[in-house]
Amino acid sequence: MGVFRDLFRLTKAGYTQTVNTDYRENLRQSADLAEQFAGLGPNDVTGTHSAAVANPFTNMSAYGQMIQGSGTVVSLTDTGKRLGETIVYAVQLDVTLPGDSPYRTLYQTVIAEGALHNWQPGAVLPVRVSPNDRNSVMLG
Repeated sequence: MGVFRDLFRLTKAGYTQTVNTDYRENLRQSADLAEQFAGLGPNDVTGTHSAAVANPFTNMSAYGQMIQGSGTVVSLTDTGKRLGETIVYAVQLDVTLPGDSPYRTLYQTVIAEGALHNWQPGAVLPVRVSPNDRNSVMLG
């Protein structure tokens, strides 16, 4: 009987979620984002990441050729730019690569409010750095 009760509860929760969803607002937000990205070519930099572009396949290819390292957060500031309603942050990083001296660079990204605690000064993050441009950084 527990299975049927759980199915009923799941159906009821799905119905409640449907009733509470503001489809008009969701559609408006999607249209706003589409307009923001409408002028971007597949290899244009999106403005939110140092090395990432609008084409995810280009990003995956570049990611595989980048040098693994770590970045220590020095500072985190609001750039004043927005992607939709989300803040674009400028993150100053001290980057350390194998066999190389640490250096400082700037990484711009959107950060979910719930993840900001992971980006405070002193936090160490995994990064990938372009072998051709030390300031071209991707997280990961």
